Amino acid sequence: MNNNVRETFTDTIHEVGTFDKKLCVIVSDISHFRLQKFAKENPDRYYNLGVCENSIVNLAAGISYAGFIPVIHTFASFMIDRSYEQLKLSFGYHKLGVNIVTIGSGVEYSYHGVTHHSYIDGLLVKSIEGSSVFNPGSTHEFNKLFKSSYNNGCINLFRATTKPHEIDLSNFSILPGKGITYKQGSDLSIFCTGYHLRTAIESIKEFEKNNINVEIIYLPTIKPLDKNLIKKSVSKTGKYIVMEHQSEYGGLASDISNYIISKKELKGVIGKSISLGKNFIHEYGTFDQHNSRLGFTTDNLLSSYKNIF
Repeated sequence: MNNNVRETFTDTIHEVGTFDKKLCVIVSDISHFRLQKFAKENPDRYYNLGVCENSIVNLAAGISYAGFIPVIHTFASFMIDRSYEQLKLSFGYHKLGVNIVTIGSGVEYSYHGVTHHSYIDGLLVKSIEGSSVFNPGSTHEFNKLFKSSYNNGCINLFRATTKPHEIDLSNFSILPGKGITYKQGSDLSIFCTGYHLRTAIESIKEFEKNNINVEIIYLPTIKPLDKNLIKKSVSKTGKYIVMEHQSEYGGLASDISNYIISKKELKGVIGKSISLGKNFIHEYGTFDQHNSRLGFTTDNLLSSYKNIF
């Protein structure tokens, strides 16, 4: 099974677009060949505008206003970071719906450097009224989340990963706004999203060697946050670690900690974030090398737990 969302999300787009004739696709000169089946069958609903991300957003707003359902697709750093004003005004202010399918969130395109990194794509979209942010770590999740959300009239960001976690989640319900309890535990809550489900699961043996029973909560939806699941978990463990490929500022850890602080009954719960930090990443290397250097490892998970005290 191919869990690379970038490689296979086009199958979902084609499937949905076949029965829903309102679905329109606009790309920025990427994934063009992967979308050829949809493009050839629906030439009046497929557009390649080239490297004109701001124009793509504005065109998509017009399409949305006309009653169609736009899907726009390119690198996160260009569609989100570069075109934030267009997204904020054309879609957020006017309360229009759009599906943004991006690649390159975090440091997935490691060799391309900071121009192709996006540390705050989730933060920027979260800040817009009427938005949802999905971070599916497998094609199974993307398929479920896209089909459930694409026509909800909201701004939907789908971070289409090229680095899947490769964990079988077919026995779990994947629903917008809901997380899943992958493993029950009593000593520590590990909140993770996307690729880091794999790292969390790989850490179980290390924690067990230290007589620590971890609970793993996986969050394929970043906004809206599954607050009930978070509350249930930390009420039991009293400690948490958040692992994510987002900035220290405004990421998932920030949302979780702000929620916990707001609840009087959770007073005393303590936690730590393993994130992309607050600085630009100047180093080059592989995705795995970035993860190792930035602390996205089982060893650092265990060390972070011990440092919470």
